Amino acid sequence: LVLAASLPALAGSLDVFAAASLTNALADVKTGFEAAHPGDTLALEFAASGALLERMGTGAACDVFVSADPDTMTLALDRRRIDGATRRVVALNELVLAVPAGNPAKVDNLDSLSRGGVRRVGVGNPESVPAGRYAKRALQQKALWFALTSKLVYYPSVRHVLAALAKGEIDAGFVYATDAASAGKAVAVAATVPLPSPVTYVAAVAAKAADPKLAAAFIGYLVSPEGLATLGRYGFAPPPQQ
Repeated sequence: LVLAASLPALAGSLDVFAAASLTNALADVKTGFEAAHPGDTLALEFAASGALLERMGTGAACDVFVSADPDTMTLALDRRRIDGATRRVVALNELVLAVPAGNPAKVDNLDSLSRGGVRRVGVGNPESVPAGRYAKRALQQKALWFALTSKLVYYPSVRHVLAALAKGEIDAGFVYATDAASAGKAVAVAATVPLPSPVTYVAAVAAKAADPKLAAAFIGYLVSPEGLATLGRYGFAPPPQQ
């Protein structure tokens, strides 16, 4: 018994499901977290928040869920996929209307999407992609959603919209400010999209987490000075005081 008590705690492994827009930032956070927790490892999986929620529903191993909007997290709670008491806002972002380098279609604001020279506008599928939902609400506010129906091209995640922009496959697209920044000179921001409240990322411990304490520790790290500094380097704003 004495021997058993003196053995180091077994290293833990966390499966983190996170919104596609966090791809670059969380890869960096992973390095910091693993350095702060020797022996513990993170396995990161990125996709649209809605798609990740569906995967959790099929029994995929998940310890921490990070969505790009509160709506998806509320749905996760309704479906009993997360521990509601562990929900925390971990970062904020902005939605932007982005264009390929050179802006061939001369897009400069939401209204300009109605012009004849604009043929293809990329947007995440609002059914599963928070960026698509944010964009739909903004366009509905200006009575543009239905007017643009024939031009809208749906994508399975915000990162797919970004890739299409970088390749010049669409005239404009809705992505987050952090996505546009990550693309360098291949993509430019035509306008920041006004939203009633900022793009809000929420994290929670999954209901079937193998190690809820370690999962909670990771969320704690995200909102620690170190975690917030890392997210900040990628353009994410810190959450309001919680």
